[in-house]
Amino acid sequence: MLTANFVLADAAAANKTFNLVFQQGQESRRLDTASTDSSPRTMRVQHQEVGPVSARANRHNVSFAKSYIDANGVVQTATASLTLQVPKDATASAFTDDLVAFVKNFLATGANIDAIRRGES
Repeated sequence: MLTANFVLADAAAANKTFNLVFQQGQESRRLDTASTDSSPRTMRVQHQEVGPVSARANRHNVSFAKSYIDANGVVQTATASLTLQVPKDATASAFTDDLVAFVKNFLATGANIDAIRRGES
């Protein structure tokens, strides 16, 4: 089971504490204790079983979001998430770690993130 509270470093290497504020069924939400009601920073974890009976998979999603009010008074929200979908077939466990490593290594390169932001494929 995930810990109720997390301390995670942001892009400036400043630690942020995300405390559990909601948990029900297959979903939990955590709130950055340094954020405000008008500008919350959140972490959400969800789990689902998806797909047809012959090809069932477990889908896990971890997302982080930051909402804020822009200069026009409109609420804006930016999100970053990871979805891990693993077939229930036992073979999938043999290569899932490689797929996760590819994602981690891709995200570790700032130029890749910049290219994605520019809409490059």
